[in-house]
Amino acid sequence: MELNFNTYVRKPFVVKAVEVTADNIEEIAKYVGDLEKKDDGTPYILVDRRKVPNVAKVYIGFFMTKMGDNVRCYSRKIFREQFLEQNDQIQPWLDFLEGKDVANGG
Repeated sequence: MELNFNTYVRKPFVVKAVEVTADNIEEIAKYVGDLEKKDDGTPYILVDRRKVPNVAKVYIGFFMTKMGDNVRCYSRKIFREQFLEQNDQIQPWLDFLEGKDVANGG
């Protein structure tokens, strides 16, 4: 028996995201774990894996995403590979994948 494979595109999902900075790392730590400092004084977040299972530590330059109650953190490199900032150019594509009838107003 020969298998007939079809090609699929994974539907996108929309998240809210914020970059971790020196100014907001303390506030972000409230969502994901405990604020710690390396020996040189550099702040980082020791992640509570029950809250954010995909990383152990979060540093300045990482991104925190939120979708409902679901929180995740990503290094800048991984975030840039996996996420695009929502804009007017990709909105019709998102609407199409969500099954919205854009031509007839929604």
